[in-house]
Amino acid sequence: MQIGQGTYSTVYKARDLTDQKIVALKRVRFDNCDAESVKFMAREILVLRRLDHPNVIKLEGLITSQTSRSLYLVFEYMEHDLTGLASSPSINFSEPQVVKISFYSYVLLFYMESSFFLLKCNKTIRWPSHDNLSFRYNWSLTW
Repeated sequence: MQIGQGTYSTVYKARDLTDQKIVALKRVRFDNCDAESVKFMAREILVLRRLDHPNVIKLEGLITSQTSRSLYLVFEYMEHDLTGLASSPSINFSEPQVVKISFYSYVLLFYMESSFFLLKCNKTIRWPSHDNLSFRYNWSLTW
């Protein structure tokens, strides 16, 4: 089942047949990508493979398909992402939730900077693609 789409990718909800676990499959199409996009994707995959933090969705594996000229990134599945929740007009975060989101974001930023995930170039911070940095929080949202 398709659950998201971007310029170069489509995200599906799927079941891992080895352990029956629900995962998110991000299908990256290379049929009309330029060389710079492919290079960026390779760097992004390297960063995602190294990320090991409780507040970041884990990249669990890679699958290649020569017939469809695609690469599939296998992520653990989360029902919602922070961007989707924040953009929903029916959801208003409480003050304690905003404090927790800010705190976990700061902790993650500190982890990434101390692990050299943030590259400082001319005082500009470059992030990996934001759609792959889905935050995982150790608390439940109640509405």
